Amino acid sequence: MIAVKLGIIAILSYLLGSLNFGVILSNTVKKEDVRDSGSGNAGTTNMMRTYGKTLGLLTIAGDILKVMVAIWIAFKIMDVEELKVTLDNASDYPQVVLKSFAGLFAVLGHIFPCFFKFKGGKGVATSGGMVIMIDWRIALILIIIFALTILITKYVSLGSILMAVFYPVFIGIFYKDIILVLIATVFTIIVVVAHRENVKRLINHTENKIGQKK
Repeated sequence: MIAVKLGIIAILSYLLGSLNFGVILSNTVKKEDVRDSGSGNAGTTNMMRTYGKTLGLLTIAGDILKVMVAIWIAFKIMDVEELKVTLDNASDYPQVVLKSFAGLFAVLGHIFPCFFKFKGGKGVATSGGMVIMIDWRIALILIIIFALTILITKYVSLGSILMAVFYPVFIGIFYKDIILVLIATVFTIIVVVAHRENVKRLINHTENKIGQKK
């Protein structure tokens, strides 16, 4: 029964994650696909660069909200005590494990949306929504790292990558739980891989800075 519940949570979280608000809003409001413009990405940064702050902010709000809904549904489907027994005391934080599990599939849905030919965003906003649900303290620290990185370097992508890299570090500091650190590391790998082209441009010093026109 536990496997069935986890399977349902995974599927529903993935489907919710696949509701990519960048694509939805650009199609609905502008009758265009944001992936045909700018960087070709369906995330917040490309939405702002292509259509302005309003649609960009609506995109990030929608992409954060969907993972929160996925986590809420996960707790409606599965009892935390049931998961704790299944984990057999391997983790002291079964509620965080469940949040991370639902969040993982929501992020995968965002990056590889089944509704939009598996071409979505880079998972930063969706991952951020999950971190907010897990621990507001870690979320606040990561936001500060993101903001300082952009302030100093003007690279949004570098700020996103650093947030992903530091996430498992702070999970380890705050929770000291190997399962949570491993799950957090998976998130880091997913987000960094999604930013692989940005990494290449950062290395070659060809990455666009915030406010810079192509």
